[in-house]
Amino acid sequence: MLRRLVANWELKILSVVIAFALWLVVAGSGKSQLATPGVVEYTGLGNELVLVGRPRDSVQVELEATRWAVARLTPGAVRARVNLAGMREGENIAILSADLVEVPPGVTVRRVTPNRLQVTLAAAVAKTLQVVPQIRGAPEPDHAIHRVTVEPATVQVRGPRSTIEGRTTVETVPVDIAGRRDTVSQSVGLALPESVYLTDQRKVQVTVEIKSEEPMGGRRREGAAR
Repeated sequence: MLRRLVANWELKILSVVIAFALWLVVAGSGKSQLATPGVVEYTGLGNELVLVGRPRDSVQVELEATRWAVARLTPGAVRARVNLAGMREGENIAILSADLVEVPPGVTVRRVTPNRLQVTLAAAVAKTLQVVPQIRGAPEPDHAIHRVTVEPATVQVRGPRSTIEGRTTVETVPVDIAGRRDTVSQSVGLALPESVYLTDQRKVQVTVEIKSEEPMGGRRREGAAR
């Protein structure tokens, strides 16, 4: 019995090694084919131009991923980078190839749809605008707005020359004071036109000072008593 077990032991060991190697190849080659949205990132744009219209913000990316890499395909893990360097004012076509898509290790890009993006650029200008706070609603009865302040009072924006050249102000997102009886202070965004963005400040602080108002009848009685 023992002789049978040890007979041709070299071949038996070699068979085990080959079988293990084949298992590694099969296990390692187990891949999944899938499609997922890819976030489009625009890079390389100088200060003299700005994206206008509604540039595409995602594309469909067909992938091949190993089993252990599939779990890494979280939202935002696939990014298509569009380089706008060298493009001119007006309409341009950007080509999206597989090598421009950033994916986690263990993932291969097979196809990007669409692989051509239309990009429209316009001459950009920067301008300082006055911030105008917007208030929604009314305070509690017998209370009134005494003062509204905003900090900072001005912001710098950048955008298409045709959009912001004639503007002097920008409004805030409305601050709701309905039914309030005390001062309201909120950090809010700005209602910016399309393709216009802030160069520094992202939000502003709006403070609405609310105070109680003495009824007119009470004032008259007080005056009469005097």
